[in-house]
Amino acid sequence: MIIYIIDTSSLIKIKEQYPRRTFPGVWQKLEDLCKNGRLIAPFEVLKEIEEGDDELNVWAKRFRNIFIKPDKRQTEIVKDILSKHPYLAKPQKIGPNADPWIIALVIQKNEEEQQKLFQNVYIVVTEESKIKAQKIPSVCRNYGIDCINILELFEKEGWKF
Repeated sequence: MIIYIIDTSSLIKIKEQYPRRTFPGVWQKLEDLCKNGRLIAPFEVLKEIEEGDDELNVWAKRFRNIFIKPDKRQTEIVKDILSKHPYLAKPQKIGPNADPWIIALVIQKNEEEQQKLFQNVYIVVTEESKIKAQKIPSVCRNYGIDCINILELFEKEGWKF
């Protein structure tokens, strides 16, 4: 089964380009992924969303269970990621910074999958540039993690609107 770990940028893109009042089907399918445990995000994504006082914040509160709180192992992985990719820390950014936590969550989930006979596949979903260095897709490539954008998620799931 494919499980998507979504970045704040993709949720914001859905909110802006596929508003619920015009594209209710997009939101229903997204919510189905959430209900089926196939769309998750690190808790830092929720913190970033909570900085906005809008419908995405309301939605995130409804689906709060998709946001995974960090544990000791994730924290260790984030430290390792930042030692190799310090630019992900974004010292100029005020407030939460989900980027290293997204990658850490995938690494942790992949470690857990090693113990299972039937393994899930974890894919990062972000709108960050795939060609620019120092962005989530570039770091994902370094770790052998698949990284797609929201439109590619729609295509992978076979969604038609």
